[in-house]
Amino acid sequence: MDDTRERLAQTARAAATPEQNMLGAAEQITRALANIGDVRSANSECSGALADALHGLSFYTNISRLDANGKVLCAALPAAVGIDASRQPIFQEAKVSRGFVVSGEMQSPVTHQRVIAGMLPLRDAHGRFLGAIAIGVDVRWLEYVVRANKLPPGSVVALFDRKGHIITTSHPAIARALFAKTQNWSVGEGGVASAKDDDGDSWTFSTAPILGNNVFVGFAMREWSLLAPTYVNVGADFIVPILLIVFTWMTVWIVTERQLTRWIVYLRRISEAYRAGHYAIRPQLDGAPKEFRLLGEALSEMADSIQERDRNLREAVTQKTMMVREVHHRVKNNLQIVMSLLSLQAARLRDPAAQEALKQARARINALALVHRILYELEDQNVVDIKRLIADLTEQMHEGFGGDRRDIRVTVDAVPRMASGDAAVPLALFTVEALTNAFKHAFADQGGTVTVTLQPHGDGDLRLAVEDDGSGFSDAEQPDSIGTQLIRTFGQQLHGKARVHSEPGKGSVAEIVFPDPEKKAGGAAL
Repeated sequence: MDDTRERLAQTARAAATPEQNMLGAAEQITRALANIGDVRSANSECSGALADALHGLSFYTNISRLDANGKVLCAALPAAVGIDASRQPIFQEAKVSRGFVVSGEMQSPVTHQRVIAGMLPLRDAHGRFLGAIAIGVDVRWLEYVVRANKLPPGSVVALFDRKGHIITTSHPAIARALFAKTQNWSVGEGGVASAKDDDGDSWTFSTAPILGNNVFVGFAMREWSLLAPTYVNVGADFIVPILLIVFTWMTVWIVTERQLTRWIVYLRRISEAYRAGHYAIRPQLDGAPKEFRLLGEALSEMADSIQERDRNLREAVTQKTMMVREVHHRVKNNLQIVMSLLSLQAARLRDPAAQEALKQARARINALALVHRILYELEDQNVVDIKRLIADLTEQMHEGFGGDRRDIRVTVDAVPRMASGDAAVPLALFTVEALTNAFKHAFADQGGTVTVTLQPHGDGDLRLAVEDDGSGFSDAEQPDSIGTQLIRTFGQQLHGKARVHSEPGKGSVAEIVFPDPEKKAGGAAL
């Protein structure tokens, strides 16, 4: 019988093992954190270090650093900072203790969950109390551990505190009858006692403290089943607690290794700075392990290489831009020389038709020169402001054909658009041809109005139109001149359609509909 009771006491101690290891792991975590300077000094990095330690440990609710007065200086959960724990019995116990202490069940003031708190007092070299590191163990995990135990049939296991409050149990009614009274559970570690439940059944039980004298595990079996053959299966039924022990110690090892995470976080910030283009920053890894210093040196070399490459690229782009600007400038000057030669040649001719042909050629060359002048003046040598191009061309054509003298008014209504130089040339030449036709043929002796518009048209297109309110002409009268052929050609070059239409007495319209540069994929110009 004594041997059987001894096995019962051993079973109680075995039942306490998972909970002891969970609290033992909590103690190891607090001791590891106590060796970290940021935590011990409670500086600005303290909360981050505690949060890193808590990450992934779902059975702990919070880790806090308290000062000597019980005030929370930093914590894994920011809401805990500033809480006063000086009146908590566990804090008072920690102030006079030299080791890790454990409380009974309490409610967390931050998460409002049921927890069991553990505290490790911090002392200086002279033994003066500097505060404590507190850790909360989620009672729900303890409940899970208790329920996960495969107990002998008919047995009861309970976790309770010094006040007799049942924290968790496999059978609440029987546990309250056996363990809620002080005289029933204060049998001492390894002791065996008997009691009756509310139904009058006799139970034999044993209790074991868990890391101190505030939390206990009790294991009970009915006396008639205590000697039953099923007791031989108890050892096999504790495979789950053994696995929990292995998992707990692995967790402790992982937490200890987390002292290296600050260097990983630091290097990650350096890499984020490099990704943002701040290559002047260099890693400062004094005191870091050799592997981290080597990685920091590699990052510095990479940043130097990128800075050198960027410097060479900027110089090459600057040189290319200057060369392109010079090309546009020289092309503009050469076209102006050609225009001057055509003007001199036209002055020597007596044939009006020949003079008119040279004047038309000069207007077309002037449009090309204007495109190159605008490209020369822009910072971005790849695109042209179409609105400005149309306005300048219209003004020049109006002056060239004596618009003010002939009482011809010109209005421009264009939306802002940027287009490539390749697209700007046919647009400019189209405008010149359409304006030339309007100034030459739309108005005989009377004045009028020429309207140039550039507006969105349909889904993803632009419409450039030159309209006049002159005499107009019928379709039969529409000549198939070089200008008309050029207008259609310009439409094809812009991947659009160009046409000229008119009615007698209602003026004429030359229009071209082409894809909108801003609707191109990626917002690229034509």
